[in-house]
This record gives sequence, C-alpha cells and structure tokens, in this order.
Amino acid sequence: MATHLLRILLFTLTAILIWPSPAPAQRAAVLVNPHVQGNGTAKTIQEGIGMVDPGGKVMVLPGTYNEAIVIDKGLTLEAVGGESDSVIVAPSGAPVAAVLVVTSDPVTIRDLTIHFSGANGIRGDGVVDVIAERIRVRAVNPPLGAGSLVTVINNAMTGRARLAVRESFLDGALPPANSPTPPFPQVFGIRVQGDVDALFEGNVIRRTGGACISVAMRSDFGGETNADILGNDLDECYPLLRAGSVIVQAAGVPTAPVTATGVVNIVGNTIRNTSASCLPTTAITQSFAPGRIEHNRILGVVQPCAIPISTRNPGAIWIGSLLADVPPVSPLVRFNDIEGNAHAGLRVAPNITTPLDARCNWWGSAGGPSVGTDPPGSDIVVEPGAATPESTPWAPAPIAETDEITCTGGTE
Repeated sequence: MATHLLRILLFTLTAILIWPSPAPAQRAAVLVNPHVQGNGTAKTIQEGIGMVDPGGKVMVLPGTYNEAIVIDKGLTLEAVGGESDSVIVAPSGAPVAAVLVVTSDPVTIRDLTIHFSGANGIRGDGVVDVIAERIRVRAVNPPLGAGSLVTVINNAMTGRARLAVRESFLDGALPPANSPTPPFPQVFGIRVQGDVDALFEGNVIRRTGGACISVAMRSDFGGETNADILGNDLDECYPLLRAGSVIVQAAGVPTAPVTATGVVNIVGNTIRNTSASCLPTTAITQSFAPGRIEHNRILGVVQPCAIPISTRNPGAIWIGSLLADVPPVSPLVRFNDIEGNAHAGLRVAPNITTPLDARCNWWGSAGGPSVGTDPPGSDIVVEPGAATPESTPWAPAPIAETDEITCTGGTE
C-alpha cells in the first residue's frame, strides 16, 4: 500500500514539473467602453491597446476620448456601434500626434474621427505599415509651422514603409485664403516622405495650408518612393509656400545630386480652387518620379494672380524642376481635362529635354492647345531649353471621366 501511494505521489510531482501550466486567456479582441470597465472591457483606447494581443482587434464604442494614442503593436483599431454616433479621438493640448504609430507590424485604423490641435493627426515614423479607412481627421487651431493630417516619414534606410488612406475625409479647417500672405499654418493633407509605398484613393481633402497631397523623396535625396493617387476630390488647397494641390518633389532644396527613384501615378482625381485663391502655383507638380498623370479634372486651379516660386512657375501641371541636380522625368500626361487655368495648362521645366507624351487631353476648346513660351494665353508653356511635348491628337471634348484610352480628335 505504501509503495502504491509513493508511486502516485511521484507521478503527481512529475506531472507538476513537466506539464505546462494552462495558458492565460488570449485577448484577440478588446471592447473599449468609456462607461464600463472590467471583464475584458477597457475604459480608454490606450488601455485597450495594452490589453489586446498583437494582431488583434480593439473595438471602440461611441464617445469622445481625450487621449493621445500610441500604437506599439500590430492591430486593428475600429469604431463600432453603428452610425448613430461617432468615436472621436480628441486629445487636449498639442501632442506630436493624436495617433502615433511606432510599430513595423500592420496597423489598420477604421471609422474613427480625429480632432487634433498639435502638429499631426495620424503619424508614423520609420518602417511602419498603416491602413486608414473611412476616417475623418480635422485640425483644430493647429500651431503655426508645418504639420499634417496623415503622414508617414521614413528616412531610416533600413526598410520600406507603407501607407494607405482610403475613402476618408481630411479637413485642415483653415479659412478661405485670398491674400498672398495668409496668417495660417502649413498643414498638409496627406504627406509621405522617403522609402514609402503609398496608396491614396477616394479621399476628400479640404482647407489645407500646405499641399492636399505631398510625396517627397528621402531627406538625402535618394531612396525609392512610390505612390498611387487615385480618384481623390481635392479643393481649397491653400499652400502657404505655394506648393500646389498634389506635389511630387524633393524634401527641400537638394544639396547633393538627386538619385531618388520610384513611380507616382496620379489618376482620376478632381482638383479645384473654388475660392479663386492666388496661392496655388500649380495643381500637380511632378519633379522626380515618372508615372501616369491621367484622367484628372483640373478646373480653374491656377489663377491670374499666381506667382512663380523657386522650384516652379505657374501652371496647372508642372513637370520638372528649376533646381540644379534634379534629373529629368518623363511621366505620361494624357486624358486629362485641363480647363480654366491661367498662365498654362501644362508647363514644362528647362530640365525636361525629351518630349513628353501629352496627347488626348481636353484643353477647354475643340480647337486644341496653343503652345508658347510666355503666358497668358498658352495652354502649353515650354520653358527655354525644354522640349515641346507631343500634344496631338487632342481630345475634342472632355475626356477625363470617360474610359477612353486613345483619342481620334483634333490634329494640327
């Protein structure tokens, strides 16, 4: 009997030593409810992020959350509870970002409203992977200086960042700008810089003090920057430094030869300037990346009062750069409606020495574009030393909103 009891005791001890303890309960999903806490429910969004497993989901019930959020693990952060009320992230003070992403794991932010008074609404630095869908971001009395509603900056040179912003409404909340030196901050809508792969699709962007969309090369003027800018509605882009509505350029004045590569496609966007502000020098600037500029509607963006700046002269679409050490680019400029813009519809910089393909655009008249070297009155302006684009045949009627991939319209 004693021997039998001893065997049971030894078996039990062995089982305790070698069998694993039960794993703690996994939190694949956490509910955030500002009115209830406990039993797996968080009261703040940051608490919910801390509770959820990597790759899990933080579901936030309607309410206003006075907190600046740091996302340090891969997860999905989304509003739940129907459309009757909103999840509003509105931190007090002026934090560097209302939502700061500091992980390289995939992060999805969905259906949130963000009000911020600092420099950034959503920000990711370095190698991040962020998807923002159906968000609403609004600047509320932002500080003077450069800021962004959504931004990813990756100058780390150790990997690639990703940013996708889809079906969202971004509002810089600035008043109409009709003076040359308006007293407001330079808030960009969406801004990426460096080694980034980006997609901006189906967004509405309004009232920004910088460009509505900015794509910039790495700070050392190298690297690879890719972006697809598709089907966005851009208006009231009031660039304090007169950048334009969509800019693809260096991050400053190059101090070394530009070696940056990448492809930027700007397709199917509508760009306006309904307040007839003097500030936009261009609607689209393409300075360093090839790609397609196609099926865009650029309607009355550049006004007669627009002025040149150090990197470009006034024109609805500006290709190239006035700066030294920036190599030429050859994007396709086709199937666009370029109408009602003063100075030029397409303006070609002196460093563009190979003719661009600018066929099948609608220039506001069935008679096609006029080509010259001095505005006003020329739809295509060629800077001294630049090659004249190939513009025939042209579209004899608006073409941007069609599915046309060729045209059989006017010729000289």
